[in-house]
Amino acid sequence: MANDIKSKVKSLYEIMKDEKIQELEVDSKEYSICIKRKNNNEVFLKKQILAQSLVVSEEEKVGTSSLGETIKSPITGVFYKSPSPSSPVFANEGDIVEVGKTICVIEAMKVMNEIKATFKTKIVKILAESGKTVTSGQDLFEVEKV
Repeated sequence: MANDIKSKVKSLYEIMKDEKIQELEVDSKEYSICIKRKNNNEVFLKKQILAQSLVVSEEEKVGTSSLGETIKSPITGVFYKSPSPSSPVFANEGDIVEVGKTICVIEAMKVMNEIKATFKTKIVKILAESGKTVTSGQDLFEVEKV
């Protein structure tokens, strides 16, 4: 099913690119897909496979801003630094984070989406406030590659 969805997403993206469409939403009995093109080089994708009650999101986008290198939110939702209010945070400022380690979660549509480090990094600054809404593309962390 995942490969079927992946090929459908690729096909939809090619149509969007050819027709210069910036945003596309598709709802079916099996899945719901929302694709938004921010610019020609950057795509944020959120897809929900309803039949399996599974939400799959792109991992964090990495970009460069006036802050230096940042990790951006792939989706809109509520940002959390820890899995629960009484649990320790996933990452603190100054921490060195290994590839694949969860650095935060974003709750969207009652689903907790883990955002994981895609490269070994040092967390320079946490830019989002726990419990507050973040938007797709918003800077979450200022980081340095290690």
